Amino acid sequence: MGILIGNISDGRGASGVGGHVKDDFKSYVEAAHGEVREETGLTVTSLTPLFDDEVWRDNPCKRGDGPYGMGHFWQVYVAEAEGCLNPDKGSFSKMRWVSRADLQKLVGRTLLRVRGELTDEEWVSEPGITFSWVRWLAEADLITVTEPELREIEEFMLTDETNRP
Repeated sequence: MGILIGNISDGRGASGVGGHVKDDFKSYVEAAHGEVREETGLTVTSLTPLFDDEVWRDNPCKRGDGPYGMGHFWQVYVAEAEGCLNPDKGSFSKMRWVSRADLQKLVGRTLLRVRGELTDEEWVSEPGITFSWVRWLAEADLITVTEPELREIEEFMLTDETNRP
């Protein structure tokens, strides 16, 4: 079927489903099931974690800093799901299934944004992948980025003010 992504409603870019465990959930697995259901209407049938355990990542978050400063713990899953797609409009606009090639094109837009080759208006009207999600998509082998490109995106992410409280 493809890879499910959506444009985050506040204009920060496109990403997969995400959320915070401490919202309403007791575990990462419970959060993954709950966030997919809440944000897409789909039911998770299979979860494969990218990491054996949660990982700390220095990244800005609209909710503020984590226990060790800027960033928080992450667990990311590749999921299979079933049901009828019914996106939560408060979370995403333009939710869609994309191919790996489509995803790669979106990463190209992210690089253009990082390099100052897209205006704010161009980014909001046709965003690339959110800065924090590029690394996870690369680790899941869903996209290809070079180490210098990934460093470029990560450095930009750390100074980007659009994802701060």
